[in-house]
Amino acid sequence: MDRPDVLPPLVDSHCHLTWDSLAPDLPALLDRMHAAGVAQAVVVATDVRDAHAAAALCAPHPGLFPTCGLHPNDLATDLDGALADLDAAVGEGGFVAVGETGLDYYRDRVPPALQQRAFRHHAELARRNDLPLIVHIRDRDGHAEAFEDVARILDEHRPVRGVIHCFTGAPRHAERYLELGFYVSFAGILTFPKGENVRAAARAVPIERTLVETDAPFLAPAPHRGARNEPAFVAHTARALAAVKGLSEADVRRITTRNARRLFRLPGPDSVGPATYRIRDALYVNVTNACDARCTFCPRTHDEFEVKGHDLRRAKDPRLDEILAGLGDPAAWSEVVFCGFGEPTLRLDTVKAVARAVKRGGGRTRLNTNGHGDRIQGRPIAPELVGLIDVVSVSLNAQDRETFERHCPSAFSPDGFTPVLEFVRACVAAGLPTVCTAVGGLAGVDLGACERLARALGAGWRARTLDEVG
Repeated sequence: MDRPDVLPPLVDSHCHLTWDSLAPDLPALLDRMHAAGVAQAVVVATDVRDAHAAAALCAPHPGLFPTCGLHPNDLATDLDGALADLDAAVGEGGFVAVGETGLDYYRDRVPPALQQRAFRHHAELARRNDLPLIVHIRDRDGHAEAFEDVARILDEHRPVRGVIHCFTGAPRHAERYLELGFYVSFAGILTFPKGENVRAAARAVPIERTLVETDAPFLAPAPHRGARNEPAFVAHTARALAAVKGLSEADVRRITTRNARRLFRLPGPDSVGPATYRIRDALYVNVTNACDARCTFCPRTHDEFEVKGHDLRRAKDPRLDEILAGLGDPAAWSEVVFCGFGEPTLRLDTVKAVARAVKRGGGRTRLNTNGHGDRIQGRPIAPELVGLIDVVSVSLNAQDRETFERHCPSAFSPDGFTPVLEFVRACVAAGLPTVCTAVGGLAGVDLGACERLARALGAGWRARTLDEVG
């Protein structure tokens, strides 16, 4: 098992630390948190008084961040007064989120109509102050009214961002919240023997939209079931999530930490995009941030340069020696992939030089490209890849030119599609194993027709998932 001191840091995205029973143990609790590699924690309030207590607790601790909200189970009799106090507290600043709020139909001590009213107020407050919303949902056993009502209310208050915390719903509910732009957070239930429904939901949520949490002092994960939960234990949930997602623990720590820092705008170390970066057991080469295309679905088009928790943004392309320094033993990787948030064939000579080093070291290579290399270089490049590139992966992305241009405008528009087809044919003719890919879920894209076109060109086929990179 990896040691916490050599793993990326974690963020506990939801915990409660203001309980009186925790006060005597708080210094030791924070020491254990840091020893487990949990660098930051979001301390969530359940009413305005609790929010002020959370703010006071967090003030001397740089890694703790308070929120302000009214839990649906704890709404005051004077709801108008409580909401006014909430508005005033949030207006003072210093909180990283509004919440926790939401709907809880499991208990009946607060009528659903009042919960919905308070939830709408929180959603509007979060939107008005550009803060994320922390949403609690609990339903009666065997029912889904609360999950449906939350989705409906969030839809009414677009655009509001946030997280569904301690998720226990079905995959279809998670997918609905993702459509609304929310993150989904998983707690210790993910480790429970009877938590398969939660594991099924975790499999349905892209890791780029996933957070981990403790919900301390509740829901301690295995192997601490029955004990008081605390932020240090979020490491167990991260480890369980890695098993569910088929990723390493380091992957999950890195990605969920980036997600939490982005959502809550927590401070993090400034980063310069790496020349090489690891996903699972493969090494990727961040050849360039430049691209001749602006695909509508590409995060780069929207000024995002992150893949699996790696921020790839660079002011300058990496030098060849910088890439080679990050290569290490080429045979240690399942493959070395030329794939950043730019088009690698813009730097074809660098790609070839690195590929030669990989092949000399007994490694395998893959080129991920948009298929415009011949046009970019002004010559057929497939023959130059023979013996250097083991697999060429081409982003076909559409079954016809009209659909392609709708989603993938480029320097070669109004027909960037024909060059892609020509490049695939050339790679196949040169004897290069070639795979065409397309992203599902885009308007007008027929994956079946894309696959038939790829097969007709003599290439293999792979469908990709929208909003999931790497």
